[in-house]
Amino acid sequence: MTASNSLFDKTADFRALPYRNITTLRESEDLFDDLSDGDAAASAIAAEAEMRMKDHAVVREPQIIQRGFQYTRSIIDYPFKSEPCLSTRFGDGTYGVWYGSIEMKTTVFETCFHMIRAELAVEGLDEVIVRDRAVYRVKCSAILIDLRGKQASFPKLVENDYGFTQQIGRRINREGHPGLLAPSARYNGTNVIIFNPDVLSDPRLHCYLTYYFDPQTLEIKVERTVDRTWLRVDGGRWIA
Repeated sequence: MTASNSLFDKTADFRALPYRNITTLRESEDLFDDLSDGDAAASAIAAEAEMRMKDHAVVREPQIIQRGFQYTRSIIDYPFKSEPCLSTRFGDGTYGVWYGSIEMKTTVFETCFHMIRAELAVEGLDEVIVRDRAVYRVKCSAILIDLRGKQASFPKLVENDYGFTQQIGRRINREGHPGLLAPSARYNGTNVIIFNPDVLSDPRLHCYLTYYFDPQTLEIKVERTVDRTWLRVDGGRWIA
């Protein structure tokens, strides 16, 4: 790690309910393929969990987008058990990293960025792409290294090149710290990055969202209530 110690000079006693924004049910042969990433065993576990939870369905206000999947422990464990090989901002693919956000809009802007990058990697897109997502609140209680406000002195914290931030992640993971708070690169908010799932508990469904991505305009329209736009995200600023 080449950064000076001033990068790590602040901690936060964090006790809150960050938002976790994940892909969820779509019309497909395997209704859990997004969550399980094609793993048949994980799909079976998710389906079984969904059946167990049907008697405890969350009641939401009328016309809010509703689908069958309810919260399970996988909302916490999945990045550590099924995705540790993924390379992310603070993960180099050798350990699992869980990402949440203090603000709900931060989770939306973060996931919109990754959706746009993924969809544009597919050639020949000429129509609106629809993706469903679920947002959970997850209890987090830990002493976290606090990187908020550090991007002015350490601009690589929010750059698209993850080399610097993966150095941070490796050190945090190696030294056994539970996680950190970091500025979002996509929105004026804060991300919660966790390396130890034991500091997370009690995941609860907050709402469902539907993203409509127009590859021609690079705009994503986000619905929370059916047929009512909640947020518009201009992805053009992220595409060189």
